[in-house]
Amino acid sequence: MSGIKKSEHRNAARSRRMIKQAFGELLHEKDLHKITVTDIVERANISRGTFYAHYLDVYDLYNAIQNNIMETMDFAIGQIGIDSMIKDPTNAVTSGMQFLEANKTYYGLFAQSAQGETFVGRIISYMENKFAPAVDSLFVGESNVRVKLFLLYTLGAYKNVILRWFSGDLDVSASECASMLIGFYLSSRPEEILSLP
Repeated sequence: MSGIKKSEHRNAARSRRMIKQAFGELLHEKDLHKITVTDIVERANISRGTFYAHYLDVYDLYNAIQNNIMETMDFAIGQIGIDSMIKDPTNAVTSGMQFLEANKTYYGLFAQSAQGETFVGRIISYMENKFAPAVDSLFVGESNVRVKLFLLYTLGAYKNVILRWFSGDLDVSASECASMLIGFYLSSRPEEILSLP
């Protein structure tokens, strides 16, 4: 890559970071539907053209941020394997909490906003949709229902813990939080999950 292209790439990445940071700050101050492109460009101290070079509108930006998280999760799931995650989520929860801690200031703005529940809820729904086909292929009948209920229960609990952790209601580090979540999961897994190879 030539020096000019590297510089353009760095500038584009910096612009996207500034836009997302400004957007996160604004989400913390007002509802999503009240935020305008003008609000964002003024906060980020960039031109409207710079904003529109990256995003169609405020909702496109919001979706891009969520999609970035989904892509990160997809990569992690691909590395660990969904079947392995169901049996023992240690690697997934540990790496997930490390990612959240490394980006706590940034994602915390979104999680603590009025849209926080929706934001984290979409991520949890995404995980539910990832787990469902794996559960259907691994378990049948009553076992299928029991494992699905357990995973839905667990993901709902994780959602609440993550929201509370971001808000500062839980005075624990990311690693302590991950350790407790993993412990809860491993100690309460149904027999069907324990019997996985």
